[in-house]
Amino acid sequence: MTKELSDQKQRDAIINDLESNILVEAGAGSGKTTSLVSRFAALVKSGLHSPGSIATITFTRKAAAELKERIQTKLEDELKSNLDEIERDRVNEALNNLNQYYIGTIHSFAANLLRERPVESQVLTLILMKYQKEKRITF
Repeated sequence: MTKELSDQKQRDAIINDLESNILVEAGAGSGKTTSLVSRFAALVKSGLHSPGSIATITFTRKAAAELKERIQTKLEDELKSNLDEIERDRVNEALNNLNQYYIGTIHSFAANLLRERPVESQVLTLILMKYQKEKRITF
């Protein structure tokens, strides 16, 4: 008999609670990547999210590269499994448009937001205000 993990309900929620945003925080080797990859595949198969509407964020470039590779492999494996026609179409679409999903670091994600939404972020305004203050003080 296999003993259930103490955090099994949380692990199950990562994969099954597809209508919530989820932050996964755990130590190295705990299964975060495996859970996130399974969640990504479940989101794709469910049809709740279209290409480009899922952000999968990690902290290092190495982890992001591994995550992207494992997501691609998982989706390819899903095509070999017993999917219905609609799920198969969704997985194929995701594989063909994998570059439209954000899979990367938190720093890159934030930088992309600032580039895409400079007015809303008010970063330029803050930089200009800082420059103007420095200019007034300078003799």
